[in-house]
Amino acid sequence: MKQICSRKVKVSAKFTVNKALEIMQFAKDFNSQLFLSKNGMTIHATGLSQLVSFFLTLKEGDSFLYIVEGADAESAMNKMTNKMVY
Repeated sequence: MKQICSRKVKVSAKFTVNKALEIMQFAKDFNSQLFLSKNGMTIHATGLSQLVSFFLTLKEGDSFLYIVEGADAESAMNKMTNKMVY
């Protein structure tokens, strides 16, 4: 059964290319699809150039959404938010 989960994340520091690579790899490890969304712009988290461009729009204190869609969405979301430091 397909699920959709989302979680709001507040940015506490500038994102780096290493963080983008970490998120991209994490997105590829699950059967679910991972998206990031802010102000109507939504990207798929498997493309490095999209992630870097997205992170360039973020400043400290901004918020964005992680959206996970798929059979293991809840599990993926929990692991993602427990592992990542923002």
